[in-house]
Amino acid sequence: MSTMFKVEPEVASEIQARARERGVSVDAYLRELIKQETPKSNTMNRLTSQERVQLLREWASGHSANAVCLSDDAITRQSIYSGRG
Repeated sequence: MSTMFKVEPEVASEIQARARERGVSVDAYLRELIKQETPKSNTMNRLTSQERVQLLREWASGHSANAVCLSDDAITRQSIYSGRG
């Protein structure tokens, strides 16, 4: 199902710009905004396993696959708090 909304050109431009900044489509960006406003417990309880997988895939597609992985040494307590008396 698709729905059309009329918004001011400035608002549409802002939505598109924010979606581009996140590297996702406008549709995915708006879904993220809606999810932020929806209580997770109620939403997750009503979803099928296929819907949960789809949400996970949409979330993952909004993140870079080229993220730098930290070494085990980089995330040790000693490494994180080095230099703090």
